[in-house]
Amino acid sequence: IDCSALLQIFFTYNNLFYPRDTKDQIKYTKKKFKKKKFRKGDIIFWKGHVGLCLNKKKFIHAYGPKKKVLIMSIKQTIYLISKTAKLKVKKISNIKNY
Repeated sequence: IDCSALLQIFFTYNNLFYPRDTKDQIKYTKKKFKKKKFRKGDIIFWKGHVGLCLNKKKFIHAYGPKKKVLIMSIKQTIYLISKTAKLKVKKISNIKNY
């Protein structure tokens, strides 16, 4: 499973449409937030990557280099993706915005 499929499955199980690919998911989300505090249900997007905040500290995503779904600290994830892939957060939305 990859990161965008993980979110698509979440929405499917909640009887909601959600696009398959990250680039389409970014376009589909309605709101963009710039914030320093995260909350449950926040969706964080990078170019080519996406994941979901489980609460204000934990984040779930399918991380390509590890080839598995991981639950990590939000700050650790942002740092890791910035360091390894040289990507910055592109957009933050919330699952309640659908």
